[in-house]
Formats: sequence, C-alpha cells, structure tokens
Amino acid sequence: MGQFIYEQLANRHEMERLTQANRDTVYKPLTLTRETLKQVRLVKTANGPIYKSIFLHGEMPVCADARGVQIEIRLYHSEKRMDLLYQMVKLPVQTPEGVYVAFPLHLEGGKLAFEAQGGVVYPGVNQLEGSSSDWNTIQNFASVKSSDAQIIFVSKDIPLVQFGAINTGRYYYRLNPATSHLYSWVLNNYWVTNFKASQEGELRWRYSLTSSADPSDLFATRFGWGVRTPLLSRVLLPSKGRSQGKPVSVSLANLGAPNLLLVQAGLALDGKGIALQVREVEGKQAVLDIPGLQAATRSAKAVETNILEEEGAVLTAPLALKPYETKFIKLY
Repeated sequence: MGQFIYEQLANRHEMERLTQANRDTVYKPLTLTRETLKQVRLVKTANGPIYKSIFLHGEMPVCADARGVQIEIRLYHSEKRMDLLYQMVKLPVQTPEGVYVAFPLHLEGGKLAFEAQGGVVYPGVNQLEGSSSDWNTIQNFASVKSSDAQIIFVSKDIPLVQFGAINTGRYYYRLNPATSHLYSWVLNNYWVTNFKASQEGELRWRYSLTSSADPSDLFATRFGWGVRTPLLSRVLLPSKGRSQGKPVSVSLANLGAPNLLLVQAGLALDGKGIALQVREVEGKQAVLDIPGLQAATRSAKAVETNILEEEGAVLTAPLALKPYETKFIKLY
C-alpha cells in the first residue's frame, strides 16, 4: 500500500486510438516501463500528542531530483485514521510519463464506490456506459464496501483515480473492475494539446484512510468532508478562579437529521444574514429542522433561496428534502 509507481511510455501517440482521424477500438497494450522507488530506507520515527509519524525516503531517478521522494506515514492515537504524505521536487521531462500511487485495498465481498458531484457511483454498476471509466474524479471519498464494513480513501490534493487496475489507454465502454484495488493518478503528460509538455517543481500531496463496521454512504461522506474541510479550532485559555469542568461540545447549526450535510455556510452576498447550502447524502428523505436551526443561530427569519440567493418562500416549519436534494437557506 502506498507504493510509488513511475511509468514511461515509449510513444505518446499510442494513447490516441480514438480521435477524429483514428477510430481504432481494438486495444493494444501500451509500450511502457514501470518502476518503483529504489533505495527505500526508514529515516526516523516521531511520536507526538496527536499521531505517530514514520518517515521513509526513496529514490526515483529521472522523475525526482537528487533529494528523492519523501514519505510520511501518520498513525493517529485517538482516531481510527492513517495519513500518507508525499513530497518530491519533480524534474522536467518531456517524454511521456506518469506517476501512480497504489492502494491494493481488499474486503471480502467488497465493491468499489466513489462520490461524484451529488451522488455515489459504483463503477460498472450505476455508471453510464460510454462515460469515462479508465479514470474518474472523486469528490470527497472512494471506498471498498461490503454489507457490514468499508474501507474509505480520501485524497485532498489528487482527485484522479483508477479503479481495479491501471487502465490507462484501454478506454473501456463499461468498466467491470476485476479487483477492489485503487490507483491514485498523481500526474502525467500524455496529452498532445493544450497542456505543457513537462511538469516540474516541488510537489506535496496526501491521502487519508480509515475503516468502519458502518458501511453507509453517510459515514464515508462525513469522513471525506471532515478530511477535506477540517474543523477550524481555536485554543481558549482557562479563566482564573473558575472550576474546571468537562469539555463542552456545542453545535451552532444542528440540522436535525444525521443524513443532512452542511456543505457551505457564510455571509450572504448582500452582506445581510447567513447563507447555508444543505445536501442530503444517504439517498433517503430527510427533514431540516428550521425552528431548531433558528433557535441555535438566534436568527429571526429563515428564507429558502436558489443558488444565486434569490429569495423565495419564508420558512416557519421543518423543511423536507428529497434523496440527494440540495437546498439553499438564508438566515437573518
């Protein structure tokens, strides 16, 4: 897991089987070489109050400069989570190249899934035939899930992944992944138009993983959003002369249903009030507790708007959301 793979193609034009001038639909294996890190060594370990770190170093000539590739593995103490952080200074290479990071995930009876814009896609199941299948862009998470467990993968920086295998150049009309493996596609320069011929400079990226006996999309969505949009924290020093009680957790925007996600909250465009975007993420009907939301935020008025914040009906009662529906609310 986490293996760094460097790929070099002998001929960039082997990728162009389906163009205006060429309609070759018969797959021919690409002429390529793949290498993994060399001279891998354990540099050090460090144990902090939040996580323990394991630092590794490896060399990848041609791709990375003399400083090589640095990897940090973070194992969290109080949370079931592991992070993998990568860093390298990329050398400019104009011949066709690509970088992958492998995650050979396996779960008995597990199937691959990933969050797209507004829903969850199962490759080869509910994905439209003829849509991109060799590689996909994940919104907040990808997972391998069975009826009673799941493994969740989150990439805050590199959203492009390939499912089942490295599928580059196959152009499947419908993908049926043979495995539950996942490959992060970090970079490539395979395309001949509208892209710079080489990529160079310092690169830093990370992945986060967890597992759970809860196989729901809700759990995966909350973990993915939590990693990509972490809670902002502020340290408040204790007051003098006051007894120290237990920590208190208070939500400023309790939505009233666990399958509702607060996508965005901020100052309204007109500078008056707070604009909220709420989405249902489990594929089930949900009810947004408008009176409870008003009480928690001390707002006097709630109005439903569209995405442009053009106001509609005034809300005085709980608001129903259909499966995967998005609502826009403005609080005064």
